[in-house]
Amino acid sequence: MSVSETIFDVAIVGAGPSGTTCAYYLAQQGHRVLLLEKKKFPRDKLCGDAVCTRAHRHMRVMGVMQEIEAENKGNWAKIGGFVGPSGECYIGDSTQASTNSEPLVIAIKRIDLDEKMAKAAVRGGADLRENTRVSSVDLDRSRGVWNIHADNEAGSRFTMHARLLVLADGALSRLATQLGLVSTPPDGICSRSYVKAGTHRFNADGVVFYTNRLLPGYAALFKEAGGDVNYCCYIIPGGKVTNDDLHEMHHELLETHPYIKNALGPNVEMEKMRGAPLRLGGIPKSYDDNLVIIGDAAGHIDPMTGEGIHFAMDAGHLAAVTLGEALAAGNLSGSFLKRYQDRWMKSFGNDFFWSKQIVRFYARHPQLLDVYVGLARRHGQEFLADWAKIMTGDQPKHHFLKPRLALPLLVETGRVLLSHTLSPKARSMA
Repeated sequence: MSVSETIFDVAIVGAGPSGTTCAYYLAQQGHRVLLLEKKKFPRDKLCGDAVCTRAHRHMRVMGVMQEIEAENKGNWAKIGGFVGPSGECYIGDSTQASTNSEPLVIAIKRIDLDEKMAKAAVRGGADLRENTRVSSVDLDRSRGVWNIHADNEAGSRFTMHARLLVLADGALSRLATQLGLVSTPPDGICSRSYVKAGTHRFNADGVVFYTNRLLPGYAALFKEAGGDVNYCCYIIPGGKVTNDDLHEMHHELLETHPYIKNALGPNVEMEKMRGAPLRLGGIPKSYDDNLVIIGDAAGHIDPMTGEGIHFAMDAGHLAAVTLGEALAAGNLSGSFLKRYQDRWMKSFGNDFFWSKQIVRFYARHPQLLDVYVGLARRHGQEFLADWAKIMTGDQPKHHFLKPRLALPLLVETGRVLLSHTLSPKARSMA
């Protein structure tokens, strides 16, 4: 039976981290899974390339992390830190803290990661179709089957069929927009330029840069395997700049930020800047009859950091669990599939609320980030490790309110405010 005649249990549009994770877990359950990708692997995807702890579990289950490590395709981030709006910085090794011995982040180029994730899904039993661009979909409610209309590289048009449809087609999600489930444009935007190994002077693994103008967005340098460096700039809503300012901010920081200029040096060879949209904080409804939306298409990106690979994989797994239950129960209705939304909200969606509150606060009070630098200098690796766990999604954002972090923050904030109000003589005495 040809693919055009087969009725798959699940068709997944988009073979990025969310789609391939979902495909793998569904295929492992024994379901017939069709995985559709508009390009052919290996293919690039613009990203910051920082893969955080929550993703590592799925990658190890799928055998991807083992391949990345064996082939030296990833760089574990050990040495790093952040630079505050005032220019003060703290760089340390968070793995040296007594509470944390393993790196929380590994930098992996998406051209490597996505191909290995797709191959793992195929090994798991999914049917991958590359160079397949889906133009539209429609649900035949009388049969309970999706008609998926697509064309291939040669321009041939054909229709595939599945009982359940998963949209993992990125931040713009044309299909979710066509179906009326996404009605707003992406919120933020990010840039990326790879810096060629041997042409820079960056000797850390990852450093984040905050500036008054860019906040609540930020810039970052991440070292890749082989010595290349990913320079990226994130514009997050709520500050002085808008998405239209991405090109200006990306290049302005290269030319004016002292740390970035020094880290890259005068002989840097850098690729041309590229930009990609970010849908932040989750969409209100990521399910319908015979349908779920996952990953970037569902806004599974942290509104505070712009990071989403780990949430995309978590969402793919949660979707697979829910769709497996729906198939077993013979109930593919939206009311049944709502449990998928409930699950990702409990897993990480509720944390996005805290991210939004923190973003609003430090956009109005950028000096708070300089306070964090001061705390890191006073408390060293322990503070850096705690901060890193929260920023990478390993721990929820409300952990910033725990006494271990909140009390030093209040004391340091008071000290900074006092030093700004006292006379020079009294300030030195204080």
